[in-house]
Amino acid sequence: MGNGYIQIPGYEILRPLGAGGMSTVYLALQRSLDRTVAIKVMRRGGDAAAADAAQSEKRFLLEGRMMAKLPHRNIVAVYDIVSNEDIAYIAMEYLAGGALTDRMRTGIALGDAVAVIVQVAAALEFAHEHGVVHRDLKPANIMFRDSGTPVLTDFGIARYQDGSATRLTQTGMLVGTPTYMSPEQINGLQVDGRADQYSLGILFYELLTGAPPFRGDTPIAVLMAHLTQAPAPLPAEFAAFQDIFDRVLAKKCDDRYPTLKAFSDDLKSRLVHSDTLLTRLQLDPNQTSSEQLRALGFYTSMPSSGGARMSVSAQIPAPATADQPAATPSAGPATPARKRKAWIAIAAVVALLAVILWGRFGHRRLSHDEQELVNLWNDRATTLIQSGQLLVAAPGSDGSALDFVHKVEQKDPGNARAEEARELIGKQLAAQGDAALADKRIDDAAKIEADALAALPGDKSLAGLQQRIAQAREQAKAQAQIQMQTAENRQKAHAQVTAFLDAGTDAELRAAFDGIGQLLAADATDKDTLALRARAVDAIGKRLQAASNTDDFDAMAAFVKGRGDDWSADPAWAKLVQDMPGWRAGIVAAAQAQAVANVGELLLNATPWARVDAVADGNGRAIALPDDNSTPLLLKLPAGTYSVVFRQPLDGKSRQMTIAVEGKKRATLTAGFAAPDAKEYFKHAGP
Repeated sequence: MGNGYIQIPGYEILRPLGAGGMSTVYLALQRSLDRTVAIKVMRRGGDAAAADAAQSEKRFLLEGRMMAKLPHRNIVAVYDIVSNEDIAYIAMEYLAGGALTDRMRTGIALGDAVAVIVQVAAALEFAHEHGVVHRDLKPANIMFRDSGTPVLTDFGIARYQDGSATRLTQTGMLVGTPTYMSPEQINGLQVDGRADQYSLGILFYELLTGAPPFRGDTPIAVLMAHLTQAPAPLPAEFAAFQDIFDRVLAKKCDDRYPTLKAFSDDLKSRLVHSDTLLTRLQLDPNQTSSEQLRALGFYTSMPSSGGARMSVSAQIPAPATADQPAATPSAGPATPARKRKAWIAIAAVVALLAVILWGRFGHRRLSHDEQELVNLWNDRATTLIQSGQLLVAAPGSDGSALDFVHKVEQKDPGNARAEEARELIGKQLAAQGDAALADKRIDDAAKIEADALAALPGDKSLAGLQQRIAQAREQAKAQAQIQMQTAENRQKAHAQVTAFLDAGTDAELRAAFDGIGQLLAADATDKDTLALRARAVDAIGKRLQAASNTDDFDAMAAFVKGRGDDWSADPAWAKLVQDMPGWRAGIVAAAQAQAVANVGELLLNATPWARVDAVADGNGRAIALPDDNSTPLLLKLPAGTYSVVFRQPLDGKSRQMTIAVEGKKRATLTAGFAAPDAKEYFKHAGP
């Protein structure tokens, strides 16, 4: 379709989803199965055959193969892997539930945090059992298939534990994200699944407390904290988990759990034997222990006092809010929990009557409950001020700092803490306006000032901000006029230098060099001037490389050496001078070169991916294949006719095909297999 996006046979590209360092991800419709998928497309440079580009593409394809060989409900599913002369891509499951980072911005309940950790631990354990270490576990790499199913993604820097497969990174190279990186990764040591366990512990700590245990002003400071500091103890409310964290965050990997299954079993044991923890997780006390644990994502049955049940796992109930009360259990015999709820209801009615009577008869002293409520609102206002939510509430939040100040003032006029909070809000808004002015963002400062005065009329901290904004506008206007004149003069000089470069003779090149020198003397950072300098250097380089004989080359080289003193400080010019002997040697070598061997390339693909069981030449002789014989597979072969046998691992079907290879050319052979649907794919998946 003509939507301006790339074209991939069999898919309709709907829109981009995101981009990374080496790829772009698109939302697409797979026409054959009428399903939406995410397609990760490798970005290739101008020379796709260069060594760096080939290595990048190798890592890209190996990521797809790793995920394709890890079928698990909590690991993103891979449907197709293709590489040819036109494109390299991985088609995978589209996860519509967003990333864990999005949910963490508004806070995560304890039950939800445990559920995420348990399911991600199961996914990592499955990967470890198949020899794969993820090495980059972080919230951005955990997405959701639905509201309750986290899915592990992005195996871009993962590697096999046993070292039998091609390494994705150089030995000793530091890979990962500093906040979640294990000490052995930081030290560049060999890692196994216990490195992922450490990263999972960091994530669990952050989900419980709202911040990771190791922080610093720079990435180096964070890395050093991992190596030298002990994490701060958990808050008292999570003390029951402290010894678990002491173990998963041990500096030495041998002091951690041997596997993530052992970690999950320990966590599960503590929960099943603690009514207090199960209550804090907001689970239904009328459920058996097994049912409550299944609601958190533990899939192994556990004995309980009520006996095991065979029902499917329950959803974690959402916490009660002012607009949406918590779900009420079905009627049944009275339990201690229900008795407590009844007493709470009676107490609430009594408190309400007390408030009504207090208001009716004019008593101005706050009751104990009202004072607690005012303290709670003041604490909430302080927290929101610290997080910068001054006038506008964050999505999903229960209000801004000023909203809670207003609540306190209505309940308790003249409250000292509320007055302090109001004053602090004004100071922070004024500071934001001044910071915008310092960054030359005058319009942003004006909007801050207008919103602040509307919310806090007469605030003394905002009194001088309007005047400072007006002064900044006048200064910006004068500076703009100066910049306009300077830019006009520079534009004329650029046009003259461009004309010299277009002429391309020796005299014009010399004049262009002089003009570029004058422009750089006025502004050494001007991008347009730097572009002209790069063009001048490139023009000389092309003249040298285009020389068909040594006489032409030597004449131009003499011109370059004559400008050495003027341009020696320029890195591109220095590089040109450094490369000249090699270019001259290339001209000499080209004149003496013999025809290269008559060898071609054979690129083997399959849709979806498959393994290459055998390749034989026209005389029936078998061609040696690499250990990793998964498609896409590139072979260098003498010219001739070859027979290729493909096999699809999911259903075991094979296909034999024949293709001719020509010297100095690449031949592509693609075997087509029926694409498995989601049901077929997960039939082979782990638990």
